[in-house]
Parts: sequence; structure tokens; C-alpha cells
Amino acid sequence: MKLTLTTSYAESWRYNIMVTLAVLDENGEQVGYHSAEESPLPVGSNSSEAPEGFVRRREVSIEFESCEKVRFYIYLLPNSLPEDTTLAGVQTTFPLQIKLTDGSKSIFAEKLEVNRFGGCGKEYIVACH
Repeated sequence: MKLTLTTSYAESWRYNIMVTLAVLDENGEQVGYHSAEESPLPVGSNSSEAPEGFVRRREVSIEFESCEKVRFYIYLLPNSLPEDTTLAGVQTTFPLQIKLTDGSKSIFAEKLEVNRFGGCGKEYIVACH
């Protein structure tokens, strides 16, 4: 099974992406744990430019064993706020695609709108069958 997070937002380098995933059995008990992180810059960097070698399409994924359910947390923490911090005429969110698959079978998909000024933190519990 695989959980994949992707975004092609041009300024996604301003956000560190972290995900934790608990594998749950039929009783809802945790039987496994996985995590992944991609951090282009340390939190608080306040950089005005993307780091060298930054690729616009970002992908973070976790592969894990088959299970009854998963509980995962997604965190996007700003390391540098957007240049324009006024709201007038500014796009205030950007999309993060979330996909949970078992081989070629899609189990869960969602487009999460991430707040450009505050990032996000969100929990999901998904049945895997």
C-alpha cells in the first residue's frame, strides 16, 4: 500500500511537509508506524528564494503493509512566509493532492487546500478495503 502527497504549487518550497502513518488492525489497534518528511529549508528561514535545485513538483510518499485501516496526520509548516502578506487579490490557498492506493487500486483521494499563511495540520482515518 502507498500514501502519496503531491503538489505543483510554485512556492511549495516555502513549506516543510511531514506525514505520520499508523497501521491499524481490525480492532483499531496500532500494529505499525511510518513517517516521512521533506524539508527544503529549516522552519524560520524566511528565505525570499527557492533553495538551489528545487523541483516544482513535490512528492512525499510512504509505502506500508496491507491493513484494515490507517490513521495519518499531514503537516505543512511554513519555513518562509509568502512575499506578499496582504490578502487583497492574493491566492490564499494552494492544493495538495492526497492519494492512498493498493497497487493500481485507488482507496482514497482528496485535494486538500493548504493555507498559504499558516500551513496545515490534518488527521485522516481511512478503511483500506
